[in-house]
Amino acid sequence: MNFPKKAFFKSTDFLVILFLWFCSTPQISIAEDKKNSNVLDFLVKDFYQDGKQLVTVPFHLSKNARLKAIGFVGVGITLFLVDEDLQKIFQENRTNSTDKFADFVRPYGDKLPNFLLGGIYLKGLVFKDQKAKNTAYLGFKSILFTQGIVMGLKYFTGRERPSGHRGAYFFKMLDFSPGENSLSFLSGHAATAFAFSSVIANQYPKVWVKILVYSAATLVAWSRVNDNVHFASDVVMGSAIGWYVGTTLTKFHQKKKSNIALNLELNKNLPQVQLQFIF
Repeated sequence: MNFPKKAFFKSTDFLVILFLWFCSTPQISIAEDKKNSNVLDFLVKDFYQDGKQLVTVPFHLSKNARLKAIGFVGVGITLFLVDEDLQKIFQENRTNSTDKFADFVRPYGDKLPNFLLGGIYLKGLVFKDQKAKNTAYLGFKSILFTQGIVMGLKYFTGRERPSGHRGAYFFKMLDFSPGENSLSFLSGHAATAFAFSSVIANQYPKVWVKILVYSAATLVAWSRVNDNVHFASDVVMGSAIGWYVGTTLTKFHQKKKSNIALNLELNKNLPQVQLQFIF
């Protein structure tokens, strides 16, 4: 079973390394509800609760929220029906300038959010900013969940990319040895950008912050259509998944008022990392 190089691991290697480091560092101590526990046990429980939240929230939406969700699904279906027409419009208006700009904004949907979250966490450590540390942790988790959903749908649908020249409606479902022109639905870049942006926007809900992060995420989505690697419906639905995951997890943990704290202490024998989860 051969998986393409541009797979799930490429987008999340930094996050996986981070969590493995948490779980393998010597002398790790945990405070969870004032009880000692194992880091791995906490992470499993925490990820389980988050996954459960992502699955159950759609069943408990208000009437107004349901109407909005139905309306958005309708938009997605409409875009799907006109994907080929939109692709032609984008490619007819594609220039060297749009390609260069797409190259400039693309990293915001790739590994840049991971490094930005790392910087946010370091800022929290240095300046003892608990909110920054919480934001980084939520961001890492949101991207992991988002990429998991995206990759699952990519392999399940097996949609051909625009560059494959087979049209917008060629699907090879459950193909675990796809070519480089496969795995179009959904856009992982758009999903990552919106997952990161939604966490930042909900943690720091100032108007200028929201405009900045969501504009950057929207430009990433645009770049994927400009580059002819995704159809419009791929990026719109990918953006929606990223926004949903980031927003849902952030609001869930804000309601729980949970904190994460990572402290490094040095002694004569081994470095000790203390990871605290406060509820």
